[in-house]
This record gives sequence, structure tokens and C-alpha cells, in this order.
Amino acid sequence: MKHILSYSLILLISIVAAVTIDKDLVIRSAKPIKNKTWENWNGEIHISPNAIFEPSTLEDLLDIVKLAKKNNKKIRCAAQGHTESSLSVTENYLVVVTNLNKIKVKKHPIYGWTVTAEAGISLSDLDETLRNHDPPLTLDSEILYNTVRVSGVVAVGAHGDKTNSGIMSDQLCSMKIVTSFGEVCEFSEEINKSEFNAAKVNLGLFGIIYSLTFRVQPMYNLRMTDIFIPANEWLNNPYNIKNLLESSDGISIAYWPFNGFNLSDPNPLDSNRDRVGIKNWIRTDEPVNFTQQQLEQLHETQKHDVFQQYKLISSNLQNPDAIPNITATLFGSFGNASTVFQAPDAIHFVASEESAKFDFVEIGFKVDPDFSNVAAEFSYVIQTIYEFARKDPEILYCLMDFVSISGTPYYEEFTQLLAQRYFDKYKAKPHWGKKWEFIPKVESYLSDVLSNQIKQFEKVRAKYDPYKIFFDNKSLQDIFSRTLDS
Repeated sequence: MKHILSYSLILLISIVAAVTIDKDLVIRSAKPIKNKTWENWNGEIHISPNAIFEPSTLEDLLDIVKLAKKNNKKIRCAAQGHTESSLSVTENYLVVVTNLNKIKVKKHPIYGWTVTAEAGISLSDLDETLRNHDPPLTLDSEILYNTVRVSGVVAVGAHGDKTNSGIMSDQLCSMKIVTSFGEVCEFSEEINKSEFNAAKVNLGLFGIIYSLTFRVQPMYNLRMTDIFIPANEWLNNPYNIKNLLESSDGISIAYWPFNGFNLSDPNPLDSNRDRVGIKNWIRTDEPVNFTQQQLEQLHETQKHDVFQQYKLISSNLQNPDAIPNITATLFGSFGNASTVFQAPDAIHFVASEESAKFDFVEIGFKVDPDFSNVAAEFSYVIQTIYEFARKDPEILYCLMDFVSISGTPYYEEFTQLLAQRYFDKYKAKPHWGKKWEFIPKVESYLSDVLSNQIKQFEKVRAKYDPYKIFFDNKSLQDIFSRTLDS
């Protein structure tokens, strides 16, 4: 799997814009909205910046930057708000880009077809535009949820499920960013390869992303297969993972804690009974199994089921003895399946239910050639979950990757332990768009492990934002200063 960091740092494609109307200068279209508060999707980040802007044109972006310079304000950006770190947090100007929503598909002499999307386009709208094009087209790398916006996905280096397609940023041909000079700068491999690499995962430190141009390809179908196998049986042989990966377009391994719970057994909590869910995708010429109308009905059912599961588990977080039985019952309702979808429908296999609030922590590390470290760490996580359950009656509930219902007891302690292990063993890096700032000493760790990338990245960042208008994030300031001041 191609991973994220080629000069990378991230942000969430937005930028902060705020203005005190009675004191600060207002420039043409740079008018803030009346609302002075913003929160991310799960409600854990809640801010009240000086002003919030919701631009809908390029002129709006240019004027917001001019206004920020005149009023000596910093800028950060937000889109759908799925970033769980503080990348969009600011006391100054917050720019929410969701109204930048134009799309254009065109022929390209090198890439065949490309699609240019403004920063606020959702993946669902992008998918539909490409699907309805003549000929039908698709991106070759997307993330699981289709409600997120393209600029946020790119800015934080969000990954997809296909093994050889890299992250969504790897599908870029070019991108346009409004910099601190109040200018639109285009980045591409043809213009400057090293600067383009830095811009592809830019953490919002170069400016406000205006538009992104992706290479696309003719629509194709994927067969998505789900099987459920005893965890020990599958993880004891790392070549199971390696062989499946090499024979598929992509794979995903999921684990629900305590899914083998059996109340009638003398040892009801026994990890040896647990199973893992194995999902893989293989390109196929077979026809799809669902019409678009049937898919819409399926997604509505999925949303309902996800929210009911969320309510059931979240309502029992203070009744930990009930959780293993609940998770085992829910997991037991899942069965083997094999279905053909169009590519975007296979990748977005779970409909996003925004009412269900989760926490996400994600750590990436390099895979050993024989995949032994993948199997070992997956097994370690399972055993650590059981150790946490034995140490304290408030049993931990989480989903692998590491996902948990918001408010789950000991979630941060659990993920801190795992993160530290992966940092020490593999020099692993957290996903910028997920939670990571709660990990002890993570700023000094990232400053050290990303030292070379930060120095290269800073050369490009300083060129396009010498005034540090967009450098308004304390965590990133700490990480950068530790490297650059040493």
C-alpha cells in the first residue's frame, strides 16, 4: 500500500477567516456569516472564531485573504468537519469551503480524462457527476465515506482501500491554492514536482485550496467479498494476509472486540472464539447486482442499522458488563457475502450516518515483506483489549482502526498505549486528520521522526506564506519549531 508522507503535513482544506464587523475593514465579497460558532462532525471540537466565512467564488477567497492581511488576522479552513485533530481550530478567521461546489470534466492529452472539482465538492457529488458522464468515469482511489469534501481529503492525506492506487492525493494532476499574497498559484508535476508533492498533503499551510484536478478512468466494477474467520486461525499465518492482498485490488480486516462472547461458557470472555471480518475487492466484468434505486434503499437501511447499533452501544457505555453480549450479538448477525458493485459504490460500502458519533485514531507503519508485523500487531491489539477488560470492570469497546463510540471509557488510554508501541517499534505516524494530539509527547516525536520532511516542506511553505497567515495551529507550530529551531 502506498502511504502518505512525501513532504507531507496536513490540514483540512479550509482556512480560518474571522472579522469583527464594527472595527475591521470589510472588502467587497469578504463578508462573514452571522453565525460565530463552528463544530466538527462529532461535536468534540467547538470554536468561536472572530468570524466565519462561507465563500462561494474564487473572488471571495481572494478578498478574504486581503481582508486578513489588512486586519492582521490568521486563517484556517474547514469543510465537512470530519477532521478530529485541531487542524481547523483558530481564534481568527475560519473559512468553510462547502459552498465552493463547481465540477468540470474534460478530455486530457496525457491522462485521458480529468475532473476539476472546487474545494467544497463532496465525494458523493463527484461520484455522481462522473457516473452520469458519457462515457461513465470514476476515481481510482477514494476513502470509505462519501460525505466528506475533496479538499479536506487531500489536505490531510486521507487514504483509500485499493492497494495500488495510493491516497486520493496521488490521483491529482494539479491543484490551485489562494496564497497569502492574494494570488492563485497552480501546483503540478509539470510546473514544479517537489512543490507539487508538498502541496498534495499540505495541512492547510500553503493557503486556501480553491480547486483540485484529478485524473479519472472509465467506470469499472468490483466484486466485494466478505468472509468471517476465526482470528487466531487467520492471523497465525501472515501469508494469509499477503496472499489475499496480492490477489485482490484491495483488502480490509475488521475486528469487533468480544465478538466470541458466550454467556453460557465458564470462560465467557475468550479471545480464541473471536472472529475477524475479511473484506476484499477484485475488478470484474460481471454486471452489478443492484440498480441505483436498490442501492439507495440499501443505504437507507444501512444508515438506520448503524444508528440503532450506535444507540444500543452508546446507551450501555456506563453498563460495561452488557457490552460483550451486545457486540457478540451484533457481530453474529453479519454473514459471508459476495456482491458486484460499480467501483465507487464498492469503496463507499457503508452509508455515512452523521448522527452516529465516533472517535478515530489511526496509525500507519511500514509492512514487513512477509506481513509478519501486520499479523503480530493485529493480534497484539486483540490481546490488549482483553487485558484492559480484565484490569477494570469498565470494559473497553472499540472497533479496529481504531474506532469507538464517542465517550467510550479508557479509549484514549488504550490508543495511547498502542500508538507508543508503534512509534517505538516502527517509527509509525498518526493520520493527521484523526485524533493524535492527546498522545503524550507526540509533538516532539513527530518533530524528530519527520525532521527531514519538515525542513523540505518548510522551504515551500515559507515561499507561499512568508507572513504565516495560514500558520495558526499550535500543534503544528510546536512540531515545526522543534525541528527548525534546533
